[in-house]
Amino acid sequence: MQLFEHLQRLSLDWHGKQKKGDLVQRVTGDIANIEKLVTDGLVDLIAAVLIVVGVVVVMLRVDWQYTLISIVIVPALFLIVLGYTTTIKAASKKAAKAAGQVANVAVEDIGAITVLKAFTLEEREAVRFNKYVGKNREAGLRAGGLQAQFTPLVGILLAIGTAIILGVGAYVAAGNQFTIWFLTFPKGSITIGTLFLFLGYLKMLYQPMRDFSKLTSIRTGASAGAERIQEVMEAAPEVVESKSTYHGPTKFKGDISFEHVIFGYTPNRPILKGINLHILAGRKVALVGLSGGGKTTLVKLISRLYEIQQGAVRIDGVDNRMYPLSVLRQNVSMVLQDNVLFEGTIRENIEIGKPGASLEEVIDAAKKAHMHDTIMSYPDKYDTEVREQGKNFSGGQRQRLAIARAILRDSPILILDEPTAALDVEAEAEVMHALDTLVVGRTVLMISHRLSTLGNVDEIIVLKDGLIAEQGTFKELKRRGGVFAGLLDEQNRYNVDRAEDKSIIRSAYMPIPAAARQYQVPIPPAQYRPGMPPQPAAAQQWSGMPPSPIPPAHGNGGQAGRAGVYVDVGRQPAAFNQKARVLVELDGKIIGERKLDKPVLTVGRLSGNDVQVPSQRVSRLHAKIRWANNAWVIEDAESLNGLVIRGQLVERHVLSNGDRIHVAPAAVIRFETIP
Repeated sequence: MQLFEHLQRLSLDWHGKQKKGDLVQRVTGDIANIEKLVTDGLVDLIAAVLIVVGVVVVMLRVDWQYTLISIVIVPALFLIVLGYTTTIKAASKKAAKAAGQVANVAVEDIGAITVLKAFTLEEREAVRFNKYVGKNREAGLRAGGLQAQFTPLVGILLAIGTAIILGVGAYVAAGNQFTIWFLTFPKGSITIGTLFLFLGYLKMLYQPMRDFSKLTSIRTGASAGAERIQEVMEAAPEVVESKSTYHGPTKFKGDISFEHVIFGYTPNRPILKGINLHILAGRKVALVGLSGGGKTTLVKLISRLYEIQQGAVRIDGVDNRMYPLSVLRQNVSMVLQDNVLFEGTIRENIEIGKPGASLEEVIDAAKKAHMHDTIMSYPDKYDTEVREQGKNFSGGQRQRLAIARAILRDSPILILDEPTAALDVEAEAEVMHALDTLVVGRTVLMISHRLSTLGNVDEIIVLKDGLIAEQGTFKELKRRGGVFAGLLDEQNRYNVDRAEDKSIIRSAYMPIPAAARQYQVPIPPAQYRPGMPPQPAAAQQWSGMPPSPIPPAHGNGGQAGRAGVYVDVGRQPAAFNQKARVLVELDGKIIGERKLDKPVLTVGRLSGNDVQVPSQRVSRLHAKIRWANNAWVIEDAESLNGLVIRGQLVERHVLSNGDRIHVAPAAVIRFETIP
C-alpha cells in the first residue's frame, strides 16, 4: 500500500523515465516474493532459531566439550552460506529484472494490439517477447542451479559433523583418551547411552540448518524484491509541498502569469527558454506551434505536474509553489486528447470531478456536456458499467464524459489539450457543443493544431523553439504574415480546395485569368416551387471582362475579395421588412430552405448551423449571414474555400434577389426576397 501511494506522489518526469511493465512487476511480483517469505519461511525460520538455541543449551548441560565439537563445522557452513547466498541473490535480482522486462513487453503489446495486427507484427513481437522470456528463464535456472548445489553441500557438512561426534564418542566410550586442540576427552567419560542421546540432540540441532538451506531461494528472492522496492521508495517526489501553513482562498480567480520560466526534461536542454506571459482571468487563449515547441509542457507547469527550474508561475499573483497541491489542482481542470475512464459506472466516472456529488449534480453536468440523452438510452443508464479505459464507448462519448467531469469540478482554470484531434466530424461537433458550455466564465488555455478552429479565442500564443514567437488574434496574426500565417498556409497546403498551383488537385475555385475573357458558372435552376422537381444545372458562358472593380459604399457595395477584386452586382439590397430566404442547392438540386428570421445566421456543414450545407467541401463554420445597414450581408468565416460570386472570390457581399453564392464546386446558396 505504501509503495503504491508513493508511486502516485512521484512526478510525471520520474514516471516518464520508467517502464510501466517493470513498475507493475515491482508492485505485484516483488511484493509477492516478500509475502511468500513471510507466509512460508518466516514461521519456520523463527521455529528453527528457537529450536537451535534450546538444543544448544541442553547439549551444553549434557557435555560442553562434545557440544563444541558438534558446532566446529559452523564456520565452514557460514562461509558456504555467505558465498552461495550472495550468488543466488544476484541471480534472483536478475530474474526479477527480466520478469519486469517480460511484463513491460506484454503491457506494451497488449495495449497496442490493433497496431500489431494492422502491421502484421505478431511474429516480430513474439520473437522480442521470447527474448526476454529467455533471459528470465536463464536467470531463474541459474538461481535454481545454485540452490540445487547449495542444499547438498549443507547436508554433506552436517554429515561430517555427525561423523566426527560419532567417531570421537565411540573411541572414548571404548576406553581410550582423545585430545584435540585444547580439548581432552578422558577414557570412559561418555557411555554408549549418553552418546546416542547426544546424537539425538545433534539431529535436532542440524535439522533446522537443513531446512534453512532450503529456504535460501525464497529468502534471496524476497531480498532482491525488497531492494527493487526500496529503489522506488528512495525516489523523492520532485514536486515538494510547501511546508508553510496555507490560509488563503480555496477558489481562484484564474489570473495566470509566467515570469522568465525556464524548464527542461534533461539538464542543459531546456524546452522552455524564458517564457513571459500574462493571462487575465476569464480570457480564452490558444497555444499553437510545431510539435515539440513546449505547448503541453507549459500548461502542465500551472498545476505543478512538473517543477520549473527557473522563474515563477503565479496564479492570482501568488507563486503556485506556495499553494498546497490539493488546493492548486482542485482549481485546474484538464480535458485531454485521449481521456481515460476508470472501471466502474458512468456515475462514478463523472463523480471523479467532485467526489460525493449527488445524482442531481451528476445529471446536470451530463446534460451540460450533451451526454445525458446518450446515457439514458442505455439499459442501466447512469449505472452502466465502464470497461477498461472506457473502450465500450466511442471517442466522442469518452470526451463528453470527461467534459461532464470537468463541469462538475467547476474549476476556474480550464486546460484543453487537443480535445477533438482524434474525433470524426460528427463527434467533434458534439464535443465542441459541450465545450461551448464548459468554457463560460473560466480562464481557458487551449492547445490545438487545427488553426482554423481558433477564430473565437481572445488571443493566440505562438510558441517556437521554447519561446513566444507571436501573440495576437487570428486575423491579426494572419495579416502579419509571420509564423502563424506560415503554419496556417502549410496546414492547407494539400487541401483539395486550395487555390494554389502546387496543390495535388487544382481547386475548383481557382480564379480564372482575366485574359481568358470567358467565365463559366452554372445557370440557376428553374424557379423553385413546391412539388416541382428541380432541373439540373447547365453551363452558361459569360463573355467579356469581369465586373469592374469599384470601392464599397459604406457596406452597401462589394468588398475586396481574396483575389483583390471588388464585386458589385448592380442590384438594390433587399429590405428586412420584405423578408428573405436562402435556398441550398447541392449538385444542381434544391435540398433545403431557410428563412432569414434573425439578425445573424451561420452557414456550414454541421447540423448545428442555421443554414446547413451537407458537403465535405464546406467548412464546419463557413460563413455568416447578417442584417447590417438595411441589407442582408454574407461574410466569409475564415473558411478554406471562401465565397465565390460570378467566378470571383470575395470575403463579404451585400445580397440581392437572385444572388447565387458558391460555397463549394457543387454547393450553392441562392438568396431570394419574399414578396
